[in-house]
This record gives sequence, C-alpha cells and structure tokens, in this order.
Amino acid sequence: MHKERPSPFMSMSVGCLLVAGSLASAGALARDLTYGSYLPPQHPTSTGITAFLDEVAERTEGSLEFKFFPSGAAASGKEMLSAVRDGMIDGGFLVTVYYPTSIPANTTISDLSFWDQNSLVATAASIDTVLTGCPQCLEEFEEHDVRFLASYATPPYQAMCKSDFASGFEPAGMRMRVAGEEIGRWVTQIGGIPVNIPNSESYEAMERSQLDCVIGATSWLKSLSLNEVANSVVELPMGAFLGGSLLNIRNSVWDELTDSERRAIVEAAPVGVAKTIFEYQKEEAEVRKAASGQGIRFVAVSDEMKQTRGAFMQAQIERAAATASDRGVKDASQIVESFIANLEKWEKLLADPNITEQQYAALLKSEIYDKAF
Repeated sequence: MHKERPSPFMSMSVGCLLVAGSLASAGALARDLTYGSYLPPQHPTSTGITAFLDEVAERTEGSLEFKFFPSGAAASGKEMLSAVRDGMIDGGFLVTVYYPTSIPANTTISDLSFWDQNSLVATAASIDTVLTGCPQCLEEFEEHDVRFLASYATPPYQAMCKSDFASGFEPAGMRMRVAGEEIGRWVTQIGGIPVNIPNSESYEAMERSQLDCVIGATSWLKSLSLNEVANSVVELPMGAFLGGSLLNIRNSVWDELTDSERRAIVEAAPVGVAKTIFEYQKEEAEVRKAASGQGIRFVAVSDEMKQTRGAFMQAQIERAAATASDRGVKDASQIVESFIANLEKWEKLLADPNITEQQYAALLKSEIYDKAF
C-alpha cells in the first residue's frame, strides 16, 4: 500500500518544534538568583562579590546567574540576614557585628579585630576557622538558612577625622564611628565616644558634624568619599573588620542545586575573596598617595598610645572568649584558640610578600575549600 510522504513543510515545522522544545528545556534549567550588599558598587567588597558571581555564571555555563543589588537596594546591612533567611534575596553580605545575638559564635572572631595585622592572613584564618574549626559557627548560619562560603578581613582600620590634629592626636570627647562592641571598647578606653552606625552613613554624619572621626579602612576615603570631609588620618591600627559572611547562598537554594553547580560555587568563592582583598590593598595604596596630595595629614601617635593599643590587643584574647560565653557560645575559648592558631598557620603560608591575587586564591582553594567541601 502506498504511504503518503510527509510534506517538507511539516518536517520543518516538527523540527522547529523540537528545537524550540529543547531550548525551552535548557532555559528551564537556568536559574536567576539575587545577591545583596548595603555597600556601593565601587566598594572593594562589591568588586569581589561581582567577581564571585561572574565566576559562578561562567563555571556553570549560565545555569546559575545572579543579579547584584548593591547600595542597600535589596536590604540594608542590618536587614540582610533576615532578607536572605526569608527568601527576599538568595545571598547577601552579612556583617557579624550587626547580629551579635543571632550569630554569636561567628561574632567571636570579629571581636578579635585587633589581631588583624595583615588582611591576607586574617582573611584566610577567619575562613579556615569557620569552615574547619568551628562547627558551631556553621550551625548558626544554618539556623538562618544560610550556607556560609567565605568571610574576609579589611586592612587594619585607622581613624579618619575632621580635625587636622596639628598638635597631635587627642581623642578625648571625640565621637567616632565604630564597627561593633570591641572597637567601641577601644574608643571608650582612649576617651572617645563610640557611635555604631553603618559605614555607608558615615559621610553624611561627618558632613553634618554628627561624627568627628570614622574608624575604618583608609580606602574609604575614596570608596565612601570621606576625602571630602576628613582632614587627617591617624597612623595607628585600631582593629579591623573580619568575619561575617561576604559570600553565601540561602541553604534551601543550595539544596536544590546539582553537584556540579555546588562545586562551581565553591570554586568561585576563593576567586571572589582574593579579588576583594587585593582590591582593598590596591585602593589603599592609591588612596593614601592621593590623600597626601589633597592636603590630608597623616598623624603619628605617641609611644604611650602605641603601648595602650598593644595591651588592648593582648587583652582581647580573654575578653573575646568571655564576651562570647555571655552571649551563650559554648567552648568560646576553643574558637579563639582556633583562630589564633590559624593566624600562625597562615602567616607561614603567606610569608611571600609578593604573592599574587591568583596565587592567593589557589592557596585558599587547596588549603581550605578542597578540604572543607
């Protein structure tokens, strides 16, 4: 019996439908996610987050793509933890000092801020401590539906002030922006008045004379435009920010990903961390040079002030453990000891002062991520 041959137009139509169907299936596999930060897009952390998100998209060949919302467009710094937990966004920059009672074990690391004397070392030590030496830290994040990936440490903080301190640094009675309780204790000890506000609000507060100084990374002279309101930088390390979760993803999202997608995210994390730290260092060098040309004074401090700082740093060990215990952290001294040990470990691993960004990322991967995931 003669069979009617299909029309070539019908064959083409069926072919087009099959192609369209396969494209639709591929598109269905792609996932658009969101990531938030309260800091502006030009900030070193935003540069690092963007590098991380781009790396994830590249490594997953577009099956995972994040839309980044900086400048608090998705949530403020203090709202970020609940925004991730409640599904408003899929990941976000979480600052421990804003949630001392919600994630107290992690805040223990942030309370050792005066031990950050090298941001590469402190960053690696903080990540290493959370991922390999502090199950309690990971459990805290999981309770808020957060899959921790990376923390970071800024270069040591210094005070950027409205006064030029022509007669030397005199902090008594000065209102100083601080990050967290520990730097607040330091300011109180030297006679200042601690003010705990997000650094994104520092410019306006100084402009309106609501603050005399901002304690933070000197790169903020550029990234937060503090060079327009500050007239001096006090040359004394005054703690730093370390800890928190710069990179993360909501745990319920993580659970839905394929193994290859999870691996891509893990391998992208050290890339984002390294970009953040080296962007900070690059910006610090450029900003300090520019600040001198803008008439901003770099003010030396007395030997007595240096000794006061040294004693404060040593006292942090016992105080951080005691503060954490008061917040309900179990075996707080073990977290402190783990972090100090990791500092010593990473000081040796990062002994080369000329290490590159790529080499740093590779070390983080081999020494931490390949072992923790």
